[in-house]
Amino acid sequence: MGFTSIPTDLFFYPIPLTQPGQLLTRDELYKHYEPPKGRKVYMGNQDEFLSFESGIATVKLKLNDDSIYYLYLHVEKEELHIGCTCGMPDEKLCFHAFIGLFNLTWLSQTFDCQKLYWPNFYNDETSRKFLDIHVSSQHINVEAKPAYGSFYRSLIGFGKSSFPKLQEQIDKTLSTKAGESFVYAYALCFAPDIYRDRHCPLLIPFHGKTDRSGLKLVAFSNFCLPDKEPNPSGDHPSQQQLNEISKTMYDIIRPLTYKNEYRDWRVWNEAKATIFTLWQKALPLLVDFPYNHIYLLYWLRYLREKPTKFFMQGCRYSLEQPSLSFMLTFHKDRFNLSVEVIIGSQVIAVEHKPHFFIHDEQTGNCYMMNNIQDDSLLNWMLDNKNIITVLKEDFAEFNEDFLKVLTKCYPVFFANKTGNRTAYDYNLLKTRLSL
Repeated sequence: MGFTSIPTDLFFYPIPLTQPGQLLTRDELYKHYEPPKGRKVYMGNQDEFLSFESGIATVKLKLNDDSIYYLYLHVEKEELHIGCTCGMPDEKLCFHAFIGLFNLTWLSQTFDCQKLYWPNFYNDETSRKFLDIHVSSQHINVEAKPAYGSFYRSLIGFGKSSFPKLQEQIDKTLSTKAGESFVYAYALCFAPDIYRDRHCPLLIPFHGKTDRSGLKLVAFSNFCLPDKEPNPSGDHPSQQQLNEISKTMYDIIRPLTYKNEYRDWRVWNEAKATIFTLWQKALPLLVDFPYNHIYLLYWLRYLREKPTKFFMQGCRYSLEQPSLSFMLTFHKDRFNLSVEVIIGSQVIAVEHKPHFFIHDEQTGNCYMMNNIQDDSLLNWMLDNKNIITVLKEDFAEFNEDFLKVLTKCYPVFFANKTGNRTAYDYNLLKTRLSL
């Protein structure tokens, strides 16, 4: 039987997915089929992914006796349904399905079923429009097309890319040197975008030299690292405070950069919160300092004592804090949600972002986020291309799961086709769009 033809009355055996993330484990598989003893039965069996259509992945299984079977995998929120061309007599998991799933769980003792879970995308037209489906013999990768960012999926939301947990916020109300002089200044050392979790932004002092005007730096001699220069310069009381803050940051983060692969995320988040608080103390001191810079540092462990001039860029700190607002739009069969960053009364574009800060490329101003929640949420949105796509069929669930919480914490607007904005109101929108 060809793999494109699935009998309409084919029996699908359900296997519960008991682990977080819709993982099928080898232990769960063994509950449904007694694993045969001996190695011979497992050797020489070959499985090959053929297609993913209408929510069903087709796998060709060639057993070590050269017999061929086709397996059909369909994922629900809490179950993997598997069918086989043998029909599974007595409606029990067959040997062929067991071997196929055994092979799929070979490398890590688990199989990630979530990559096959795309409810409401089973229609071929919908699937072709919104999804990129890549099938090779050993892998199936299904993801949103770049234009749609990240999709909300019914019952699991954003899956492993979990939406940041939100809580309602409580309201809480030096001069330049002469030309060609050596100066002592401070750099915000950061890693942006996908690299940002390598280390938190650090404040590190450095020595530099001004140009003839005395207004900007043209040379950078060395960073003043605590383990290389234990008694840095700084006669001004503010400099002494900043040096203490810098050393504390460095001492907290430096050991964690060597533990990326085995990071204890609880420890990391506690450290992150401490660093954020230290930056809140440092910022008012830095505002009036000349010669502040940002420094692109992809990995703290590779920080050299001498700065790379290409990665240094002058900046000015501002005590203005960015605020976030969300924009919802409707496009016939889907909704899109994006975030806007507002400083004062202006919306600014943000493309590349480290933890805690926004650097406005046009003005050179550097702004610190109001709190870690705002920062985490903005990072998450930017990592998802600042566009969340929700099918019209899933919108009621999306509203219940996410927008209700979001609207309690942030302003959310709905923009119609002409661009007019109104405060988001689900009941009003439901009536207007016949949801």
